[in-house]
Amino acid sequence: MPVYNTEKYVWVSIESILNQSFKDFEFIIIDDCSTDWSYKVCEKYTKKDSRIKLYRNRKNMWISFTRNKLIELSSTNYIASQDSDDISLENRLELSYNFLEKNKNYAVVSWNNIIINEDWKEIWFRKYSDNIKKVIFKKSPVSNPASMFRKDVFLEVWWYDNNVNYWLEDYDLWFRIYLAWYNIKIINKPFFKYRIREWQCKSNIKKVLEKTIEIQNKYYSKMSLWDKIYNFLERILLLFPEKFIFRLFNLLEYKKIWKKK
Repeated sequence: MPVYNTEKYVWVSIESILNQSFKDFEFIIIDDCSTDWSYKVCEKYTKKDSRIKLYRNRKNMWISFTRNKLIELSSTNYIASQDSDDISLENRLELSYNFLEKNKNYAVVSWNNIIINEDWKEIWFRKYSDNIKKVIFKKSPVSNPASMFRKDVFLEVWWYDNNVNYWLEDYDLWFRIYLAWYNIKIINKPFFKYRIREWQCKSNIKKVLEKTIEIQNKYYSKMSLWDKIYNFLERILLLFPEKFIFRLFNLLEYKKIWKKK
């Protein structure tokens, strides 16, 4: 778990891991020089549970460096990531571990997301396609904080790229795993709550789109004709206002949660 300025949420995120039905794990946390009380919150939990190993970067190193360091410090071959404002439902680790144990030909397994807001309310549902080949040249096919993957494969395709730091370090990783002919599995069940905060979206969606296109262009020669057309349309989309891009993204990616009264 990489941590940066999430004092309001990190305690719930930690609790969701400690309360997993699967108990045999090491829980490595790195605080990336938070300026709030996040590190102090994490520190309290180290006294409650010996599975937690807490570290702190000497200066703010951003997400890719921190994720790489987390994995470098790990002693297991199965890596499950969790961001410090998200929540794992209690069976997430158990079901992910069991899948990879039974399916040795898969390198990654992940889940759909329930989207929650800053006030803990469930607002949307995001479904990921299991047709990785169809999706990967258009958008990231995997929810990184809901995933579990094999460490030996991660090391083989050479880590997260430290030059990619805009919430898309995982997209580049999935490309390299996919192009190395490893299988990726998306299970059509929501065992993860992903938090959306306003500053992450409305003011940054265009930057995310720019980085998405930049990563796709690294693998442009592998694209089909239709993927290249999609890539061209993404570039045109950059000409539109940020609010329009944000609304279009929500329309295409998120579904309303309908609850019985």
